[in-house]
Amino acid sequence: MKIINYEELFGEFKPDGAISADANLIANTLMRELYISSGHNLARFLGVKRCLGVKRCFDNDMAMRVWVQKRLDTQDGYFVEDMSSKLQSELYELLPYSSYGGY
Repeated sequence: MKIINYEELFGEFKPDGAISADANLIANTLMRELYISSGHNLARFLGVKRCLGVKRCFDNDMAMRVWVQKRLDTQDGYFVEDMSSKLQSELYELLPYSSYGGY
């Protein structure tokens, strides 16, 4: 069984390797509202292609969390509700229409 060092894996995206409570809350909301299902295809659209092998990248759940955290890290101050709306708008622009609810 392969052991994954998550601290090293996420270190590229956030120095301490943590996903904040705000990022988790926003990511959960976005995944629920956009009906994002399990899989591994979302990472390439979000630009968080950190692969764990030849063909496996972040699953959709973690890709969304990393993407949200990266976006939050670039903000000086924010309200969770405002950032959630802003990121949802950005996602609509990033994802092809046919993938809403199909990822």
